[in-house]
Amino acid sequence: MPLKTSHTVGILGGGQLARYLVEKGQNLGLTMTVLSEDKNDPAAQVTRHWVKGSPKNRKDIADFLKNISILTFESEFADAALIQELAPKNLQIFPALEHIKIFQDRFSQKTLLENHLIATSPFLKVSNSEELAYCGPFFSYKYVLKKRIGGYDGYGTFIVKNKKDHQSVLKSVTDFSVGFIAEAFIPFDYECAASFFRNENGQWTHTPLVFSKQSQSKCDFVYGPIHHKAFATMKNKIKSLMQKTNYVGTLTFEFFVQKNQLIVNETAPRVHNSAHYSLDALTQDQFTLHLKSVLNWDIGIPIQIRSRRFCMVNLVGQSDMPVVIPKNLSGNLYWYGKTQNRAGRKMGHINYTSQATDAQIILKLAQKERSRFKL
Repeated sequence: MPLKTSHTVGILGGGQLARYLVEKGQNLGLTMTVLSEDKNDPAAQVTRHWVKGSPKNRKDIADFLKNISILTFESEFADAALIQELAPKNLQIFPALEHIKIFQDRFSQKTLLENHLIATSPFLKVSNSEELAYCGPFFSYKYVLKKRIGGYDGYGTFIVKNKKDHQSVLKSVTDFSVGFIAEAFIPFDYECAASFFRNENGQWTHTPLVFSKQSQSKCDFVYGPIHHKAFATMKNKIKSLMQKTNYVGTLTFEFFVQKNQLIVNETAPRVHNSAHYSLDALTQDQFTLHLKSVLNWDIGIPIQIRSRRFCMVNLVGQSDMPVVIPKNLSGNLYWYGKTQNRAGRKMGHINYTSQATDAQIILKLAQKERSRFKL
């Protein structure tokens, strides 16, 4: 571990989000430390201050927390209770553990949105088979069942579109110890996303609204900027929520678009795949803005879009074969350095910027170039 200073920032976990937090933190003059199990983890590869250990192990966490000044997260699924027990009194933690607890649980997350009058789909807590059976008629047999904690990229999610699906879910879901939430199925026109940032001084800013396309419950691509008449009102409500709860850090929102409405699908208290385009398209990227927020540095400088249009496509593994990366890409490749390819695993992404007036032009180029990869 490095000598601890007021600018020693620790991250639990060594994935790709931590990787870019580390790189951008180093650019800001910060000492970025990572606790993860493997020296080949994406974030461990880009810092000499990697600490071997498990973010779930009591001793490893205790030792790690003693040697950092600020703790932040690449995942909302940290053990908040254990961190709270072990954290030194002078350790700054952002987002606050109370916020991590709220947003890692889909039920408390949805309840918070409802309490702040932010539109989201109707929902029910599901703790046993009787409550699950009730969801069928309550939602007219059209709902989505999700794990309350730990589900992401479609894992732990069941989509019910009719009575047959409902009966199938009743048979297949037998363990309720993890807890579930059922949400009304929302027929939407398309999906979009934006990330919001706040520091302790109350300064607040956000990225542009972007179109987001999902494939097999994972982000396939985003492009932007896009405009929606309800975004101005939604921004004000999100700003109010963050200020009233004294939220510090990044808070990302994914929306369903239903004609003139924006309906929150999910939120995440961290930097997010949907804002990776910001590494090239904006004057300040999401990782830099997150770190400035948790350090209580100035984030009042307006974010400017560098090009008329931008696009990001994800590179997702299709097999367990070695990846072949094509030469002469016109976009900017961000490779995560993962040592093993497998189906469904995010291996990297490519960013594109353009002065074209039509976003479809740049998107078609991105998709064509992505097809040259052997994933």
